[in-house]
Amino acid sequence: MARKTSLLPSLLGVGVLLATVAPTTGCLFGGYDGVFFETEDVSIDIPSSGFRADEIHGDAWWLINETTDHVNGWVTTVVETSGYVVEFLSNHRESGVEGTWRIYGPFDDQAGRDVAWLVRITGTDMDTSFEFLVAPRGTKNAADFELMAEGSLTVEDDLRFGNMRIDFDTIENHPDLDMTLLWSYAGDINIEFERHVDSGEKTINLEFDGFEANRTGYLEDDHFRSDETYEYHKAGDGSGSFHLALMGEWDTYPYGWSGPEQERMQLDMLWTPTNEGRALGTITEVDGVGDMLHGDLSLDECFDASGYLTYRSLSELYANEVPSYNFGDASDCVLALP
Repeated sequence: MARKTSLLPSLLGVGVLLATVAPTTGCLFGGYDGVFFETEDVSIDIPSSGFRADEIHGDAWWLINETTDHVNGWVTTVVETSGYVVEFLSNHRESGVEGTWRIYGPFDDQAGRDVAWLVRITGTDMDTSFEFLVAPRGTKNAADFELMAEGSLTVEDDLRFGNMRIDFDTIENHPDLDMTLLWSYAGDINIEFERHVDSGEKTINLEFDGFEANRTGYLEDDHFRSDETYEYHKAGDGSGSFHLALMGEWDTYPYGWSGPEQERMQLDMLWTPTNEGRALGTITEVDGVGDMLHGDLSLDECFDASGYLTYRSLSELYANEVPSYNFGDASDCVLALP
């Protein structure tokens, strides 16, 4: 398998565009209380600290950790770096009221981007809903704003749960929000989370809804899409699971074993409270479409509490291409296949 893929960092890294629109926790909006996302609500923590040098890591493990790093980067940036919007709202009363919704704005972007914002807030310090809308800088008519993100958060004792929907079609309509190079996006991502503060148990689901990522390259173009779900769960004892699947072109990964047709890549990981675990990766044809060198590919690998591989097995025909790849015994794995 390849050391990395250019897709996931670029695809998931687009979320940094939303750094200006989501409020942080514990804020006042013109004197009104509100409860909002905290970094820990949406951050993903899988076994990686102090783990193996590059030359001995597992490929499925590497892809999962690389993906997680970028997901954490853009999701937590949504929470952490939106101070100017929060500051603006906290120093201003609402501009109007629509039913139970308090309306703030329109106001021009405080960082100089060619956009204006309109924010809607409703709820209490235990249950808050929000909408963030965007339009070209200088826009004053609320009807001209597009919904870019919306969500809610509820707090019940030590339980926190909420959701946020991000509309990438809206982002694409405003070039100053697009900080990625060569990539364009469409569709929605829906984020849902539930976190028990005392125990540390947490579930995060990212549902892709008609999501597409298109890359215009110097030599070739790439297209990726997904209507599936990115799933993460950590139990109170530290054990957990991870899942991601999407359609894509894997023509340069791994080892040039694929052509320009799309296949489905799936990555899964399970781990124990002591960080021993199992990582699985597959690339498979869907409805008979695909051009992998030897058909469907699968990779199974296990690691100990220090992250060292104890077992690795690649599909037979692909393993024949890399004779030294497979090693270990599946009986050495602490966790069985699901």
